[in-house]
Amino acid sequence: MRVLTCLFGEHNLALVALAAILCIIGSFVSVQLFLRTINARGGSRFHWCFLASVCAGASIWATHFIAMLGYQPGVRVTFDATLTIVSAVIAIAGVGTGLMLSSLRNRWLAALCGGGTIGLAISAMHYVGMFAYRADGIVTWLPGYVAASLACAVVFGAVAIDRLRAHDGDRHPWLPTAFLVLAIVMLHFVGMAAFTVAPIAGFGSGPQSEVFVAMASAIAMAALLIVGTGLSTYLVEMRTRTDAQDRLHHIAMHDTLTGLHNRHSFNSELRRKSHRLSKGGPPFALIMIDLDRFKPVNDTLGHPYGDRVLKAVASRLRKAVREHDMVARIGGDEFAVLADGASDPIVVGHLAERIVEVLSRPFVIGGQSAEIGASVGITLTSDGAVDADALIQQVDVALYHAKEEGRGRHSFFDPSLTQKLLERRRLEADLRRACIREEFEVFFQPVLDTQSREFIGAEALVRWRSAERGMVSPAVFIPIAEELGLVNTIGGMVLDRACHEAASWPDHLMVAVNVSPVQMMGGRLATDIAQVLHRTGLAPHRLEIEITETALVADDELALRSLEEVRALGVKISLDDFGTGYSSLSYLHRFPIDRIKIDGSFVNKLPTDAGSASIVRAIAQLGASLNMQVTAEGIETDDQYSFVAEQGCGHMQGFLFNKPIDAKSAAKLFASGSSGRFAA
Repeated sequence: MRVLTCLFGEHNLALVALAAILCIIGSFVSVQLFLRTINARGGSRFHWCFLASVCAGASIWATHFIAMLGYQPGVRVTFDATLTIVSAVIAIAGVGTGLMLSSLRNRWLAALCGGGTIGLAISAMHYVGMFAYRADGIVTWLPGYVAASLACAVVFGAVAIDRLRAHDGDRHPWLPTAFLVLAIVMLHFVGMAAFTVAPIAGFGSGPQSEVFVAMASAIAMAALLIVGTGLSTYLVEMRTRTDAQDRLHHIAMHDTLTGLHNRHSFNSELRRKSHRLSKGGPPFALIMIDLDRFKPVNDTLGHPYGDRVLKAVASRLRKAVREHDMVARIGGDEFAVLADGASDPIVVGHLAERIVEVLSRPFVIGGQSAEIGASVGITLTSDGAVDADALIQQVDVALYHAKEEGRGRHSFFDPSLTQKLLERRRLEADLRRACIREEFEVFFQPVLDTQSREFIGAEALVRWRSAERGMVSPAVFIPIAEELGLVNTIGGMVLDRACHEAASWPDHLMVAVNVSPVQMMGGRLATDIAQVLHRTGLAPHRLEIEITETALVADDELALRSLEEVRALGVKISLDDFGTGYSSLSYLHRFPIDRIKIDGSFVNKLPTDAGSASIVRAIAQLGASLNMQVTAEGIETDDQYSFVAEQGCGHMQGFLFNKPIDAKSAAKLFASGSSGRFAA
């Protein structure tokens, strides 16, 4: 066969091997750059097209020229410099044009136009280069081989682009590379078979082999430098893109604040483990963690401080769990742990206890101390099919039970607990609807002067009269309202209604309204009170707001500013449940407090309990020394009344005198009789 005879009989095989190596390396890099060009969008496509066309054109031209140098016609050979350079330009420009056409939307049209253009560019480069090849002999062309070479270049070029467009995956597209190599090699050697040289008598051949070898080596080095530049650019870009993709993946799968896995990552891993378990994989434990008392910290100290606490929580959790356990933040103050291979309740229980213990330690950050704690729910898996969504429901039930049992503890899922969670969810939904429907009522418990037994006013108490549930105790719905963030809504409504009702009472009667820490630390307490007073017409001195000691602990500077703004309106301030919280005497000294209210837990043990009696006596004396009013709550017996009166408590309230009554009854009670005196 003419092609094989030409290849093995008329070529320097060492230079042919060098050309083949360069062709394979160049095609390998060029195909990667082709693929990057086709997939690029916008202006970057032109950048990649330029890089790919220079790299591919240089390697194709160098393959052709080195193989030509390896051709041994038996006569003296020279090269036309201009045509040689033009052939290189044709290769680069033709490949670039073909690459742009390869990006056409229609795959078959892209292969035909783009791949065909690349094949034609290779052919044009080859034959222009052959015209630059000046042999001292009689040159003859065989048209059949010329046509065959053109067909090989166009067909293999089109197939290479088609396979490249069809490529899908991270593997190198070896098939397009092979077809590109075939397009280059077949064009050249079939084209060389079309070229014959007959020596002319009298012209010597001259020794040229050493010169041609040196030229071939130099061209190969130059081409490899160009190809290497293209490869290094590609690798640097791929590395940058991979790093960016890794960062995006990390962002997509991790919580930006704590660095833990996020909900999406957690759900994916939970489903993966559930699927593995159904296929005989190892069991695992799902642990859900809910922070206790975090919302008051967030509301009173601010979200930046709360974020710092969450970071500290994440750090402690990482240290508390095992090294291979997955820790995720799945909500604002909710975390989860997937303990792989954990099926022993004792082992998992110890892990949960460790989590509760480390999160119960105070968080001292930026000079502030936050004590939050955690409740933990657990569900264990066993052999067999398991549904990820069902596991989440189970652990949710267990977590709810842990919180219902008093928080700061862990609980395992039990099917009997499901009904309790359903009731809790219904209660939450009803409470949200109650806020929309304004189902809350304000009741009033009268406050009396201890000596004269005359009414001095009343404390406003919220009640929820549900259309479905009837009257719901504040002890039931207030903690839920705090968790759901509804306290501001309810508190604002109570303040407005209480002031509205009190405005219709005799002018000497006051009304006391409880204010939550969230309301006090929100920065709008004084503004809200001023608006309510203006709207209802109640005189400021007739309003008294009641705060608890916990509101002062979180951020005493913010609390002080808030209370001073309230006091500036002429509104009085009462410290409720005194003696049950932190009871720092510095609060009484620093804050503008007008009244101390002794908690009913001390009063209901009077006068028989010596400890309670000592506490009540000490608080009464403290109030007198600080020129503050002292009110005893929870008076239910005559003996309790007599004791607090003897100790100097100026005011009192309790069931002995009146249970909380609705607004209409309170108005009637205060309007009866000119003195407003409670009959003994």
